[in-house]
Amino acid sequence: MVTRGFRFVLVLVPAMSAAAASVRADERWRVVVLHPQGAESSDAEAAAGGWQGGNAEYGVADHPILWRGDSKDFVDLLPEGCNNGKVNGMHGPWQVGHATFNYIAQGILWRGTRESAKVLTPEGFSFSRATAVHGDQQVGYVSGPRAALWYGTPESYVDLHPAGARQSSANATDGQYQGGQAILSGQVHAVLWHGSAESYVDMHPEGATSSTILGMADGVQAGRALFDGYDHALLWRGTPESVIDLHPSYARESWLYATTGTIHVGYIDNFAHAEAGFWVGDDPLSFFNLQDFLPEGWSRSAARGVSVGNGRVYVVGNARAPDGSGQALLWIGRIPRAARDGGRVQRQAP
Repeated sequence: MVTRGFRFVLVLVPAMSAAAASVRADERWRVVVLHPQGAESSDAEAAAGGWQGGNAEYGVADHPILWRGDSKDFVDLLPEGCNNGKVNGMHGPWQVGHATFNYIAQGILWRGTRESAKVLTPEGFSFSRATAVHGDQQVGYVSGPRAALWYGTPESYVDLHPAGARQSSANATDGQYQGGQAILSGQVHAVLWHGSAESYVDMHPEGATSSTILGMADGVQAGRALFDGYDHALLWRGTPESVIDLHPSYARESWLYATTGTIHVGYIDNFAHAEAGFWVGDDPLSFFNLQDFLPEGWSRSAARGVSVGNGRVYVVGNARAPDGSGQALLWIGRIPRAARDGGRVQRQAP
């Protein structure tokens, strides 16, 4: 595939294997395989500064993992007495996700160590999952499922479930607003809340058969919607009327999982397999393909989290390795000029 748009360069770390020799050595994008030795599979879901969060599978157990930019530099966050777990979201020093006690999932808030794990399930509910964190807010859902908001303790639980909805879940927060989905009038609709169930706004775009918000930054919501049987990557800015379809015309499907407000990460399905990448600003043709920086034999990649710092973009996700296993990846590159200029870009389709 010909990648259009920004000019980046790549340096592959030694862990990428000899197959990386076919990639130009003078490129400045760097790809790090985070997959821990001995794990059967792994995935990276979130990024914050120089840290990455996700999970690694050992045997039949998934462990919540916090990496610091290297496959050997990680913390296993699985609380004592748990069988499985996963990090789903990160912000600052905090991580959220879930762990299973007696095979029942419980939402967890961590602060960088296994010992810091705090169960968020409120009294009266059998299970919960925490999906995202920003500042003092954590979001997710409790049994029902019902969308949930917390402020660091199970007692702080706020029920976000819209009146009349069949099910709901919160997937993202920017520290003030919460985004996710609810089943309304028989369809899954993207929903935006402002701290209470009564505040919900139905963000579902006209013509879609389902939609959801999966990532947020200040004033920006990212997600996807189904049009005529195909998923399209979408952006909103606080109202249903603000929706922007970022789906490139040359792709079959596209998804957004996370955003910095200007850089939005996810993947496209280009009729063959998923390819990780990101968009800048509001232009569907600004999509920059990160799959192109993986060595031969790697496929089916997706980007699921993003952070920026020190002039760099840190994108996390996973791809299928040559041995067929799913493995967690970290892409590191320079912030695109268009992102520094507010996302004003013009692109041509490949």
